[in-house]
Formats: sequence, C-alpha cells, structure tokens
Amino acid sequence: MKTLPYIVFSFLMLCALCTSISSYRRTEHMIAQDVNRALEQVLATMPDNVVTTDTIRCYRNNLTIAELKDTAGIAMRTVRMDGRWETRLVAEANCGFATTFGMSDQRASGSILFVGMLWLFCSLWYVRRKGPELVSQGISYGGIVFHNDTFMTQRGERIRLTPMQHSLLEMFMTNDTHTLSKQDICERLWPKKPDASDTLYTLIRRIKPIVEANSRLKIVSDRGRNYSLRLK
Repeated sequence: MKTLPYIVFSFLMLCALCTSISSYRRTEHMIAQDVNRALEQVLATMPDNVVTTDTIRCYRNNLTIAELKDTAGIAMRTVRMDGRWETRLVAEANCGFATTFGMSDQRASGSILFVGMLWLFCSLWYVRRKGPELVSQGISYGGIVFHNDTFMTQRGERIRLTPMQHSLLEMFMTNDTHTLSKQDICERLWPKKPDASDTLYTLIRRIKPIVEANSRLKIVSDRGRNYSLRLK
C-alpha cells in the first residue's frame, strides 16, 4: 500500500504525457493538411511550376491557420513518384517544435498534470501526518515504531525482518533500558540449546545493518556479555 501513491502518480504523469503527444501529433497533421490544401489551390490557379512573389502571397492567403502565414513557404523538391524522380512544388510549414506545441491543445494534458501534482502533494501530506500518529499508538525509539506486532519507520514504512530478528528486536524495544544480557537472549530465543553463542552472534551480525538502515540506532556489544540498542 505504501507504493500505491507513487503508482497512481506515475500513471497520471504517463497519461498526461501521452495526451500531450497525441495533441501535438494532431496539430502536426492539421498543419500538413492546411499547407498542402493551400498549395493545391495555388496550383489550380497558377499551374506553372514557377514560384513568384504572387505565388507566395496567394499561397499564404489560402492558409487557414494564422500562425503559418508568416512562416509557410513553397519549395522545389525532387520526389519519387510511381518509381520515377520528379521535380515538384511542395508546401513547407517552416515552424519548429515550440510553435507547433504552442498551437496544440494542451488543456487536457495540463489538467491531468495538475491532478497528478495534487495527488502527490496530498499523498506526501498524508504520509507525514500518519507518521506521528503511529508513534503515539506504539512504542517508538530512535526512529523505529513497534505497533500491532509490526516494526515500522516513523514514515510508516514496514521493516522487513525474519521471525528470529523480529523476536530479538522486540526484546530490545520492550526493555526499559534497551539492554539485554547474552544469557537472557539465548534462554528466550533458544531455550533448548545448550550453547547458542555462535547462533546469537550470527543473528546480531545480520540484524545490525537492518536496524542502522531504518533508524538512528545501532546495536553495540559490551565485551560479549550484554547487547544494547543505542542511538548513533
């Protein structure tokens, strides 16, 4: 559940991007249709393949998109038609990305972008507000919260532990001094094992990086007799 806000935000951003690109492509197609139609009208009245000032003026007067009237032009190009190379007049919009983007309708993508940013802001606010509530409901020490038999960070993120690591950390958190003797730990976790020193050493070694990565705490040893959960 903690990743849901980010998944929704990413989905909204993807929708905004796709909508923006789609609108941009439609505008490109509309521009191409407009300049080609204007050229066809010019060629219908001026069939000679000679570009003059009058040709350009007539061509631009036939354009329906106002933004193209100062940039669109006509050029001679060699094109392949039916397997043959021919020199023909072609219409050119001569407008860059910024002009085309400004002409496209980005209201839908802008609305989705606004909703996505609003969702992200509300999600971050909720997570920050939820953190202190968890602290007040459970045991908190050094950035770790123990609530409903679950260990979490103050941001509400669950700390992944093995059953044995969970039991050991619970012993540390519920102890008033956060200090445990080696004997107490072994008798609690491995009551039927005559000598669990090596097993305890391995457990301590593996849980240390987890505790340090998710809190401001560290596990320290007092000559191998006691272990303490202390602030860094």
